Amino acid sequence: MDMSEEDPGPEATEPDRGPVTVAQDLFPLPGASLVAREVVTEACMRWGLPDAVAPASLIVSELVANVVDHAHTSMTLEIALRPGRLLISMRDGSRVPPMLRRDTTAPSARGRGLLLIEAVSADWGYRLDAAGKTVWTALEIIT
Repeated sequence: MDMSEEDPGPEATEPDRGPVTVAQDLFPLPGASLVAREVVTEACMRWGLPDAVAPASLIVSELVANVVDHAHTSMTLEIALRPGRLLISMRDGSRVPPMLRRDTTAPSARGRGLLLIEAVSADWGYRLDAAGKTVWTALEIIT
């Protein structure tokens, strides 16, 4: 091999997946869930993860609803592609921890968002800091 030629390596044959992290600021207004679903759908499709669209869309819808219903602050959605996982997080300006309601006997259709997130995620949790909290989820993916 002529040393002046560069070996393009395996990356040269892989499709361009774009950035491996996508972030979107949102306001707690009607339509925020739609924007969040559009962002996560676009990211999943760009990264070749069509099977992740439905669970990721459910997750971002529930995360947005929680901020709108409870935190009443602006929020930042972040989606990150990692080996074997799609990480989805929502940051808001409230330091009130999310409450997972295990009592599903109540007739209300509300209050089950975190149960849905728990059901479709490999893992989830939250972090508090001085400015608010971040609720995060991880979806297992096959790439």
